[in-house]
Amino acid sequence: MRRNIFYILSLTLVFASCTKMLEEENKTKYSADYIYSTEGGLKLAVNAVYTLLRNYASDTENATIFALERATDLAVTNGGTGNYFGTYDPNYLKPSSAQVAHMWQTMYEIIGKANEIISAGEKLPETTALKETIAEAKCFRAQAYFLLYRTYDRIWLNTEPTTWQNVDEPKTYKAATTAEVFNLLYQDLDYAIENLQWQSAEPGRFNKAAARHIKAKAALWIKDWDEALEQVYEIDHSGYYGLVALDSIFNAGDLNHKEALMVQQWSKNPGGNLSTGTPLGNYFAAYFIASYRQEIGGTAEYACSYENWGYTYGRCLPSPYLFSLYDTSKDKRYDAYYIHRYKNTTPDPKSYGSVTVQPGEYFPLYKSGTKNKLVYPGCTKYGDIWTRSASETRSYKDVILYRLAETYIIGAEAALMKGDQALARQYYNKTWERAGNDKFTGTLTIKDIIDEQARELAFEGDRWYFLKRLGILIPQVANYAGDPEISSSIPGRTNLPANPQFVRWPIPETEIINMGAENFPQNPGYN
Repeated sequence: MRRNIFYILSLTLVFASCTKMLEEENKTKYSADYIYSTEGGLKLAVNAVYTLLRNYASDTENATIFALERATDLAVTNGGTGNYFGTYDPNYLKPSSAQVAHMWQTMYEIIGKANEIISAGEKLPETTALKETIAEAKCFRAQAYFLLYRTYDRIWLNTEPTTWQNVDEPKTYKAATTAEVFNLLYQDLDYAIENLQWQSAEPGRFNKAAARHIKAKAALWIKDWDEALEQVYEIDHSGYYGLVALDSIFNAGDLNHKEALMVQQWSKNPGGNLSTGTPLGNYFAAYFIASYRQEIGGTAEYACSYENWGYTYGRCLPSPYLFSLYDTSKDKRYDAYYIHRYKNTTPDPKSYGSVTVQPGEYFPLYKSGTKNKLVYPGCTKYGDIWTRSASETRSYKDVILYRLAETYIIGAEAALMKGDQALARQYYNKTWERAGNDKFTGTLTIKDIIDEQARELAFEGDRWYFLKRLGILIPQVANYAGDPEISSSIPGRTNLPANPQFVRWPIPETEIINMGAENFPQNPGYN
């Protein structure tokens, strides 16, 4: 699957499969009948859902995938599209928000396609390959529902495919119970665990490890510690995965290594993101590193350099609180995961407040006595000097969706909750010692887990949900979000406590209208 999913499949098969088709000339060699009545066709349909998920990640207008990354204790949120999620601005964080609608609609679109694939597959002769395809679809469905539940709290469960025969039939809309949501997640993931291999034949596909990892994460939400520990144990003892050196985790364009359980594949080859022309990469590389180029000035080619990690936007940067969690004398992650200063890589001196930065020198963090956001430290986990030119805005570097380090932290928390200090320390020390710290031998606490989750997994998409699940999102944001020396980054410290409904997103207003407020009322606290 790595570089060969075609645009024509994505558009004609994924987005049009629910509608009643006119009998017109088929412009591709694949008909809808072929897609949903053959084993090979269903495999193509699953391929197209991977493309849809990449398109969600490359969203340029709404930056939905980054919205909650900016809203935690670890981030200095810094302007641009969706900044109001980082500052919890009540004037914009509301049911009409584009990000709120985009996540809901895209995830239900993925669920709808998964339902169609699963239903069609169940009607075909059973083979190992077909069961793997159905398992992938069930992983998509479980992943999407898990994201929706964690974000909105109240969601509608549907496992029936939409067809031209039933598209106009009335539907009963009601919020699913927590038990209903997690029963479906467990069922889908159990099927996937049974029918997927530990490593897929093609990089980027769901596999047994990813399914077990998602189930372990889901188990934490319902305090099913035994289930979480079982899944962590199975991954740890599979023989297929292991931690790699810190400088090997993120420092390449191809991240399909031993620590990665599942990697989203990116490429400049046509067809990867619903585009037949110039392929659409993602903005991950530009988002988490300060916009130093604005201090250097000139054209993009002149101002950008690989040494400073290329073209950047600087929307979401590491907070002083995050850095305070590292023992900088020992913990190698402080340097491995971040850039702390930027160099004048041009041949010209640069006037910088009251000083001049000569070629080859670094820009001071403070400019005329004020902390400068344009040269603020950044996170280099997504930094890309491998798949793009220094002045290119988009990146085609792979993105790790699930990795073993998080599996171990899940195991440490579950063992701690079970009262098994020895096992909790065993899992905790996997990432702690890998980073260069002395072996932890004391009594592990939940505070240790909270801090290690930050040190190891910052900006990897789970911190907001992690804090929410533990019930500490509001105090953590109130105490630590942003940088007090950058006033624009800290309104969330008061806006979130003043608006406790912001621990969940509102249901999109268009969906409330479609489902009927009398059937599916808005989340409390939102108008």
